[in-house]
Amino acid sequence: MASDNQRKSISLAELERRYRDRNDESERLFEQARTVLPGGDTRSVTYTQPYPTFIDEASGCRMTTVDGDEVIDFLNNYTQAIHGHAPEDVVEVMTDRIRKGNGLGSPTKDVIDLAERLVDRFPSIEQVRFGNSGTEATMNAIRAAIAYTERDRVLKVAGGYHGTHDTVEIGISGEGREHKGVPSTVESRVDTVAYNDPEALKSTFEAHGDEYACFILEPILGASGMIPATDEYLEAARDLTEAHDSLLIFDEVMSSRLSTGGAQQKRGVIPDLTTLGKYIGGGLPIGAFGGRTDVMNVFHPDEGDVGHSGTFNGNPATMAGGAVALDALDAAAIDELDAHGETVRERVQAAGDAVDVPVTVTGEGSLFHVHFTEGPVTDMASAGAGLEDSSEDDDHSLAFYLAMRERDIFMAPRGMGNISTPMSGEEIDAFTQAAEAALRDVEQIV
Repeated sequence: MASDNQRKSISLAELERRYRDRNDESERLFEQARTVLPGGDTRSVTYTQPYPTFIDEASGCRMTTVDGDEVIDFLNNYTQAIHGHAPEDVVEVMTDRIRKGNGLGSPTKDVIDLAERLVDRFPSIEQVRFGNSGTEATMNAIRAAIAYTERDRVLKVAGGYHGTHDTVEIGISGEGREHKGVPSTVESRVDTVAYNDPEALKSTFEAHGDEYACFILEPILGASGMIPATDEYLEAARDLTEAHDSLLIFDEVMSSRLSTGGAQQKRGVIPDLTTLGKYIGGGLPIGAFGGRTDVMNVFHPDEGDVGHSGTFNGNPATMAGGAVALDALDAAAIDELDAHGETVRERVQAAGDAVDVPVTVTGEGSLFHVHFTEGPVTDMASAGAGLEDSSEDDDHSLAFYLAMRERDIFMAPRGMGNISTPMSGEEIDAFTQAAEAALRDVEQIV
């Protein structure tokens, strides 16, 4: 490892070479994976240059790579592992449920137990249904809106990521459909609007508001860089959707950790429908969507006309583990997570201000993102996402990721991180000290 006091120029290629030197078993497994997986990959977000790190085991907030390194996990499976890895109480109840029988083709009480917790916690949720991913959650929430309003058009935020179904793969990193696998016809019924721009939102609704089944947005714009919505923007979204008899959907797959009742409770803006995922399944695949009873009634088996099936919907072990995970995420736990998140953002921003590279740290609560761009960062455009001139920012982000990995910190290659409940001041200090040194490395990139 290079000395943290080293100030000579360094290339991105050199950082990649040092990564390869320390992760040769990961490289071997990646080459093996390429023989059976396209490009060695089955989950786009986990792929990174020169190749991803393979993990052998994980416990709490630490993971052991197949190369024998112990790393502190500040990625947490993209916010899913809010209680870290293999939390004992969650593992125990899941294991017990599996021993009792899991794939049953019939409901169990575990479904009711988790549903009751979500209804109690989230102000907008009167009734809820379960799926197996955030993608399924947003897909079915939008279907509910289309069925309820009898409208086909959908509005979403430019840069907003809501999973991988066709309707939402529009305007994620640029204009139009995200890739050629999305039918081009989707572009004619899905519009995008700038984030944190109430006037643009108002103009959009004035032009087409009576045609929209729903407006779906994240209270924190996740994939574009953990950018919080302003209160003014959320309030405008609520007012405009109500005025045009459109439904407001909050995608709280990530932001639900901001309070016991999510961002909607914290901000005091209540949507018609809410989508959830990540940690509410205790570590197993899950998605959930819920809201007003009259809207959710489109799925009523006797009175509604929208189907919703899935072999693992309401999977008993997931439901049981999710209930335990939710109970552990009480107000005190969230307060501690948020305090650690604030420390990270303040310290890393201070370190960024001290180097000759533009750095802006965004986030809220226990979520953060390190951007290599001048602030303020308020939307996709100011974050640099999808812009033709973002290659230098991308190089800086990759360099920062590799420099942090060199110091045994694991986070998203794009600069995103989050806090888990097993973390203490020790891990927060380790992260911020590593970030200070990594930013000095990035400053020296030639």
